[in-house]
Amino acid sequence: MDETASRLRRALVAEFIGTFSLIFIGAGAAVALGSNHDPAVAFAHGITIMVFAAAFGDISGCHINPAVSIGLATAGAFPARRLVPYIAAQLLGAIAAAFCLRFVFGGPVGHLGATLIDTSRITAAGAFVLEGLGTFFLVNTVLHTAVRGAARWLAPFAIGMTVTMCILGFGVLTGGSVNPARTLGPDIAAGIYAGLPVYLLAQLVGAAGAGLLYRWFLIPGRSLRPARVSAVAAE
Repeated sequence: MDETASRLRRALVAEFIGTFSLIFIGAGAAVALGSNHDPAVAFAHGITIMVFAAAFGDISGCHINPAVSIGLATAGAFPARRLVPYIAAQLLGAIAAAFCLRFVFGGPVGHLGATLIDTSRITAAGAFVLEGLGTFFLVNTVLHTAVRGAARWLAPFAIGMTVTMCILGFGVLTGGSVNPARTLGPDIAAGIYAGLPVYLLAQLVGAAGAGLLYRWFLIPGRSLRPARVSAVAAE
């Protein structure tokens, strides 16, 4: 029991650090570079995910995204009892990183990289579709690389590039968050909550949809087991 608790504590610390790093580097790049630098911001997110997936994958699975944790739990590849502590660690990491950015820049410069809906070009419904589909793509990639193991050695690259792809594809419209922690952290630190329910609901639906599709259709009849991406949490 003590060893299991110790492993969980290490996993939660890894999730906190990984999520902190994603928001600090990803949102920080958005602030530092300003507008019209979406490719650089996209790769800042993707490379950060690749680095920490390689570093912490064997400790926590490096979800660093509540939507990924929810999607894996829905698919039966992550214990539901670990959802609350994982999500708490991820959100705390995101909020801490956002306030750290606020301190570094001396205030809520550039909205601290908050992901906002461009209401001049897209409706809330359109933003819901983009964020929902993007989150679906991300969780689907995690399930079929890190969990199913079709190309496990490529999992950090594939997962990081999926986030990069989303930001390149529709980052100018919604920020390409596909991550409740990425949305919530800067929103809280900058005091901006416009569109927040759209992001959170879309990401939840996208994550759960990917998990259900994997569990009941794409991998029918297979005995699901927590894979390397969530091995520690399954202990």
